[in-house]
Amino acid sequence: MKISTRVASVAAAVAVLCSLVSTATTAPVSADTELKALVASNAKAAFTDLIKDFEAKHKGVTVNAEYLGGGAIGKRIDASEAVDVVLVGATILEKEGTFIEPPTPVLQNKETILVPKGNPAKIHSLKDLANPGVKLSMGTPTSAVGNLASQVLQKAAGEYGFGFIESVRKNIAVQSEKGSDVVDAIGPKANAGVTFVSDENPAKFDDVPIDDKFNVTSTYSMTVTKNAKNAQLGKEFVAMVASPQGQAVLKKHGYMPAPK
Repeated sequence: MKISTRVASVAAAVAVLCSLVSTATTAPVSADTELKALVASNAKAAFTDLIKDFEAKHKGVTVNAEYLGGGAIGKRIDASEAVDVVLVGATILEKEGTFIEPPTPVLQNKETILVPKGNPAKIHSLKDLANPGVKLSMGTPTSAVGNLASQVLQKAAGEYGFGFIESVRKNIAVQSEKGSDVVDAIGPKANAGVTFVSDENPAKFDDVPIDDKFNVTSTYSMTVTKNAKNAQLGKEFVAMVASPQGQAVLKKHGYMPAPK
């Protein structure tokens, strides 16, 4: 009986020791988690704030965001990259259905014309973009801002004639995949840019609104990819941006609310 009791005691001690060793070897080295995000470049200012809010509520989480043109984001998704969160125009995501989870619309935007303060080229309407001597900054056809600008010009050509589009194209001095590059060129390299209303900055630019009959409204959506390493955390980020708190941040940065 005494031997049996001693054996039991030794077995119990060994079990405890094994448990401690097992815990020590399987414990994570770090609790830190990185959330990988691809974000449309025109939303950088808003998402800088949104990311700070998300990280403040998720201790140990860092959101690593790259700000790119829509076409570049689409290519990264096509390549089956392990991306946790994506924000891009709905037209891009419509082509990526097999690689992503169902997207959530989070904002809307539309086009405007920005000119340097004082409007040196005297641009007062969309039609003036065809005037000789205008140096225009636009997005590439594959970018969200450029694709929408092309749609605006095509609608305007119905009133101004086909030659209007040709004249505008001759005036393009800067063309970029990234919306942020389109904006940065206004002043240094161009005296007008067709970009998003969310890029309006009264301290740097004068705004020349585009008539609603020519303008186009675009919807931007968020999602996680099917290869995401932190899918649940990504979904929480999407939910935060779609929440009243996230929508308030987007409104502060000049975006229109997501469609109902």
